[in-house]
Amino acid sequence: MSRIQSLYRLQMIDSQIDEAKHNLARIAANLGKSKALIKAEKITHEAEQALHQAQAKMRDLDLEVKSLATKIATNEKKLYEGKSTSAKEAANLQEEVNSLKKRLEKREESLLEAMVISEQAERVWQQAQTELTTIKEKAASDQEKLQHLQTQLQTKVSNLIEQRPSIIQYITAEDVKAYEQLRAQKGGRAVTEVAIMPEINDDAESGYVCLACNVSVSHRKVLQARTGTELTYCSTCGRMLYVA
Repeated sequence: MSRIQSLYRLQMIDSQIDEAKHNLARIAANLGKSKALIKAEKITHEAEQALHQAQAKMRDLDLEVKSLATKIATNEKKLYEGKSTSAKEAANLQEEVNSLKKRLEKREESLLEAMVISEQAERVWQQAQTELTTIKEKAASDQEKLQHLQTQLQTKVSNLIEQRPSIIQYITAEDVKAYEQLRAQKGGRAVTEVAIMPEINDDAESGYVCLACNVSVSHRKVLQARTGTELTYCSTCGRMLYVA
């Protein structure tokens, strides 16, 4: 196996490792509560709070209405039974009854409004609960799939890493160093294939292009890369060239 063939094999393994690690990072970012779930929980919590407030207001108004009705009934009983000690006291009592009735009428209207608001709040809360349940079920399913994929990718990375030494043993320390430096400089891609492009035969020196930068590669460089005895670099992007 030539120098460039060994380096190309190493590049293929490292590219797969890079891709798997990239996907693992994406999975890690998506594990846990999703934005949709967090939003649904917030909406449900707010709907529940609104419902409790509406119900509390309705209960308070209901108690006030019952209290006013009881007070009116008590005062009217006094008037009907003629228990007032004087005409002035009776007039004052009647005036109080009239005032209480006006307050009762307003409170009854407020109670009806509060009942409507409470019913609406309950419907909103129930809808939010239903949507939250649906989102939770989907989230649980998605999380399970992500965890399964995560395990698969972790196993793949481990297997690929185990393969590296069996390839590196055939590569000189100098070539490995040059390869690693290029990987660091070129976004992880130190070795690139050269492909034939039949449509570029008129103006170009050869019908080959570097697949990393899509620039034409000279016939001389193609021949050098094909022999594999010496490392050949793309004149444009500087990556090592591999010709199958």
